[in-house]
Amino acid sequence: MVSPSGRDVTLEHLERNIAIGLVLGGVIYASISLWSDAEKLLGHAVDFPPWVFLGALVLTLVNYALRFVKWHWYLKYLDISVPWTESATAFVAGMVMAVTPGKVGEVLKSFLLKESRDISIARTAPIVIAERVTDLLGMIVIAGVGVVIFDYGRAVLVLTLIGILLGLVLLHQRDWMLACLDWIGDLPLVGRFRSGLEEAYESMYELVGWRILGGTTILSVVAWSMEGVALFWILQTLGAGDVNLYMAFFIYSIPTIAGAVSGLPGGLGAAEAVMIGLLFGVFGVFDSKSVATLATYVIRFATLWFGVLLGLVALVYYRTRYGDDASSSSA
Repeated sequence: MVSPSGRDVTLEHLERNIAIGLVLGGVIYASISLWSDAEKLLGHAVDFPPWVFLGALVLTLVNYALRFVKWHWYLKYLDISVPWTESATAFVAGMVMAVTPGKVGEVLKSFLLKESRDISIARTAPIVIAERVTDLLGMIVIAGVGVVIFDYGRAVLVLTLIGILLGLVLLHQRDWMLACLDWIGDLPLVGRFRSGLEEAYESMYELVGWRILGGTTILSVVAWSMEGVALFWILQTLGAGDVNLYMAFFIYSIPTIAGAVSGLPGGLGAAEAVMIGLLFGVFGVFDSKSVATLATYVIRFATLWFGVLLGLVALVYYRTRYGDDASSSSA
């Protein structure tokens, strides 16, 4: 999609969102650092073993690999054939948009497949929604044990689960949904989008079938557990010897869910605040705000910001490697 000035509209949108995410992240992290005593925080950061951070990156890569399997599985389920190398590059490129509200900017993957293989955006964009739904369901499963044991976060968890289940039940009311689309088709301004909305709904209807939903949710549980293990390792390194694995999973999953439902870009601010609150206030894992902040920063840089960096590199590579394919196919 090209603007009158010749610049790619999606690229301009991408740059704006990355800039907003970076600025917002900088402001939030600077504010939290000042609150937690920036000098002490820096001192703890200097002493933090770099190999532990690298280990967290490896566990995050396992998470990404499993989530790619889910993405590619969805493509296959919709009978969309894309070579796995190209599919993987598009998937990783989409992570640059993790700093958009609810990660909806990851629909960039659909734009890339449209450019390189002329695959309808309406057909693949619902995959992004299905990914978010199963990610949240996976996180709810991971957090569920902690909610029962610690009796904390029950309201957030239950309300999120109810919201997801209501949405899924609604999507399964196929006759009613198609009737709504027919009604939309008669409206003067939005009626022209009816065919695209129907195509998107048909894809979404297939992706949220109970059988595939179960399999992809289990895959999400395993994938996101890797980052829970990474947090456990970080906490142990910082001296939290009393924290066991299921507590670490809980401390990781609840802030991630809070960040997702907050609607903030990448959950920035919400996820960090909840995690620091759990580590320093609720569970008293650390008696120092600066150590709790450092643990939060390390896991967020090893997960969210690492993904954004990989996504940027993959996006540049995708446009370089597959841009010619797009040009030749549209010529």
